[in-house]
Amino acid sequence: MLQRGAENASSVEEIMLRLHKSCMGHIEQATGSNEFEINQVLHIEADLAAWLEVLKAKPEAQQFQSAHRDFGLAFYAAMSGLYRQAFSTLRSFIEVAVGAAYLSSHEFKRRQWVSGKFDISWKSITSTENGLYSTAFLNEFCPEAVGEQDESLEKLKQVYRRCSEYIHGNVSTSQLLPTEISYREEIAKEWLSVANAALIAAIHCLMVRYYRDLPQSLKGMVEGSLEDHFSHLVSVRQLLDLPLEGARS
Repeated sequence: MLQRGAENASSVEEIMLRLHKSCMGHIEQATGSNEFEINQVLHIEADLAAWLEVLKAKPEAQQFQSAHRDFGLAFYAAMSGLYRQAFSTLRSFIEVAVGAAYLSSHEFKRRQWVSGKFDISWKSITSTENGLYSTAFLNEFCPEAVGEQDESLEKLKQVYRRCSEYIHGNVSTSQLLPTEISYREEIAKEWLSVANAALIAAIHCLMVRYYRDLPQSLKGMVEGSLEDHFSHLVSVRQLLDLPLEGARS
């Protein structure tokens, strides 16, 4: 019995090491072929980290940090060739980060969420009646963004929808996924593109929820990220006191 157990353990170890070797080979290909796109994603991830530093004293900071860790795991999975897991964990990042921002305005529900007594739904987060981009919500936290809410909400939904298509076995995405760990450039590039959009969407959600209420000393830590990614928006140019010429709503 003990000998059989040792043999099984040895067999599992060999399998795991082969998988690890496959992942290492994939990492070399993925990073070598996508240097520009990876640097873009890491630049935006650094901007998100600046926001999380600014918000570290908030009650929901732990959930933001958890979401940030999810993003790191999603990035590792994508670079390693674990594509379905990469999209799944990227969706978790979006759900937790945006969910925490939304529930920060509902302290009772936020506490119930943290203690496991309340399940937040994507439908409630994206509700046009009282969700994070609803007129009622924006009027209280970022009225400058009211005219841009439809476009912002659609971008957020698109990221979530694309991740979900990989998770739920959508036929078109299932046909793209390899049956073993092997590099698929089109999937790697798409993940990086969706990750880019997910990070920008998360930062925008943090902006509409928190920016106006930040003290000036903390605003300075995140204004660069807003100007980099959203200076084309009238709302951001108003928040940053930038000239409105050339902006669009």
